[in-house]
Amino acid sequence: MNKHIELETYSLALFSLLLVAAQMPAIFLFKEGAIGIFLYSFLLLIVLVSLFKGTIAGLLWCLPFLFIIGSVLIYSNLPASSLSTNLNVMPLPYFMAYGLSIVILVLIAGKIHERVTRQGEMVHQLKEKIRQFVAVDMETNFDNKQRMEFELNAEMKRINRYGGEFTLILLQIDHFDSFRKLYGEKEKVHLLSSLSKVLGETMRATDRKFRYGYDRFALLLTNTPDDSIEVIFNKLSSNLKTHRLLNENYITLSYRLGHSLYNQSSAFESVEDFIEKVESEMLSHEL
Repeated sequence: MNKHIELETYSLALFSLLLVAAQMPAIFLFKEGAIGIFLYSFLLLIVLVSLFKGTIAGLLWCLPFLFIIGSVLIYSNLPASSLSTNLNVMPLPYFMAYGLSIVILVLIAGKIHERVTRQGEMVHQLKEKIRQFVAVDMETNFDNKQRMEFELNAEMKRINRYGGEFTLILLQIDHFDSFRKLYGEKEKVHLLSSLSKVLGETMRATDRKFRYGYDRFALLLTNTPDDSIEVIFNKLSSNLKTHRLLNENYITLSYRLGHSLYNQSSAFESVEDFIEKVESEMLSHEL
């Protein structure tokens, strides 16, 4: 956090310096009339490019321009040049000072871009750490997807080493987004709250419950053989299919579900592979 504050303070100081430095060339450029106004406008454009795209982009824009304009000015200041009499050009020392100013401003603006980008990356990293730290879904009080993957990985390793088995059930609410659009946000929250309560009352205290997607839930049933799954499905069906709305009316819901048993003979290389296999069953199984 202190590092983030230091970066922010340093970026503000650089931006203040840039604002002051960007005004200084105007003192001598505006004396040169139209060409001075044009050069100052170009300077501001390059500063903006450097702020949004970085130092390299700013230099790629300004260096060719400075080279061309500088060559014209050098040629116009030669005694034999007809440009010296036909054009009212900027004195060469002024242009050299202008060129130095624009390069310095590009470097300052590029440094600000770098710092702001770095701050954005730090904020993103902090958000990611907070997201991983907060393991509970706020709408259901179930553990979230990150916690689910962690628990599954730990359980799979335990069974691979010591033996045993567990069953993973994945449950998806059919047409959940349509339900939200039809009944509103309050009813959606009420549905999730009711679902979490019913699952909490239906399943054993040792069973672990997760919300791993917008409309998807997972039940990790430890020491549960495959031959008892029909009993569990019947309990879920009788308790979940009928839902009472906030206005006391009842509606019937449908769910997609899949399940798989994991034991020492299961051939899954990762948690993701195991979840993907169970999800594939959800396409053809309806609760």
